[in-house]
Amino acid sequence: MAKHHGNRPAEIFGYPIGNTSTEAVEARRVHWCPFQGKTCTKASRLLDYPFGVCSVEHHGIIGSICPHRFKDPGAVPGRPRVLVDIARHYFGDQNLDRLDLFSEVGLPGIGTIDYVIVLVRQGMFRREVEDFVPVEIQSDQTTGTGGLVLSLRDFMDGYDVQARTYPFGMNTYDTIKRSVTQLLNKGLVYEAWGAKCYWVFQEYIYRNLVHRYGIKIDGYSPTDASRFALYDIAPEGDRLVLTSTRFLSSSVNEFFQAMRDNPLAPSKDRFVELLNRKLDARLRAQLAMGGKAP
Repeated sequence: MAKHHGNRPAEIFGYPIGNTSTEAVEARRVHWCPFQGKTCTKASRLLDYPFGVCSVEHHGIIGSICPHRFKDPGAVPGRPRVLVDIARHYFGDQNLDRLDLFSEVGLPGIGTIDYVIVLVRQGMFRREVEDFVPVEIQSDQTTGTGGLVLSLRDFMDGYDVQARTYPFGMNTYDTIKRSVTQLLNKGLVYEAWGAKCYWVFQEYIYRNLVHRYGIKIDGYSPTDASRFALYDIAPEGDRLVLTSTRFLSSSVNEFFQAMRDNPLAPSKDRFVELLNRKLDARLRAQLAMGGKAP
């Protein structure tokens, strides 16, 4: 799939927009999500069929906008490659046959965990938890989604959208804000437990996180509670697949310190200057309308 410097869907109902295979055509006809193995569940009030855009191409970057996109199947049947990668990284290859998986697990007082991978101790009459690792998955989101809806309509109506560009943007900053809140709240719990957690991001989102908060760009320590499993979406045959790029780690204290030392935080003087400009603009507007200066 060639990249263009514009905005358009990258995948619709599980297949790249340029894929015209029998499987892709049928998936679009019945609104099938191959990642869930059932009909797409995303909805838009602007459509009378599912909002089946899995990922988008925005200025040359392919970004997932649906958490189900991370269920990309891997080498282990019935297990998304992301979860298999994490299981191997944390538990090791020799323990894969002793794992169980739970989704949407409640963390009382905090929220919900996307997945928990459990290493099972098999007894004669019962199964017990020997170890576990929570996994949180963060997809991105768009702004000006009406433009993306238009692109989906055009595609489903038979138009070639590969060379077109549509008016939508990426709301990556909001994605990061929501992620950081979870990283801190849940990270404190996991550190108190002496447990580890994996956070699944695409590379470009993590780079944005580095830029905004000054957290470390690389580095891994097995003692850190928060581990990052980073991915890119790349072509593989006639599909786009999530490809593991690297593992990183951080402690909650490192996150706190990075936020305290945020390189993008404005100075007080700069903020006062902004307020002065607003006051000046308001005064000029009042005078222009024949009002009196206060």
